[in-house]
Amino acid sequence: MAVWDFFRPVTNYAIGFDFATRILVLVFSVALFVVSVLAYRRTKSKKFLFVTIAFFLFSAEWTLNVFDLFLSPGDFFHRAAENLFQLGILVCLFIAIFKK
Repeated sequence: MAVWDFFRPVTNYAIGFDFATRILVLVFSVALFVVSVLAYRRTKSKKFLFVTIAFFLFSAEWTLNVFDLFLSPGDFFHRAAENLFQLGILVCLFIAIFKK
């Protein structure tokens, strides 16, 4: 038995909620993007600009993730492309946190 076999029941349980989870993450990511746009418009802070870009990338990633369910399950939005979005999100958040 492999060490990661411990996670199989959790994974199998999560698969049952995959569609609903993707929709919820999409809705929350779009909502956070809208809130961050409003905050940026009010403050004009460069830090908020990078947070807004990060939330935009996050919501765009999850929009593509949800479209992937309907267009071609698993083939439309490849994991490598998803990794690029996540890298962009992390870079934007890094800049927002450490920029003076």
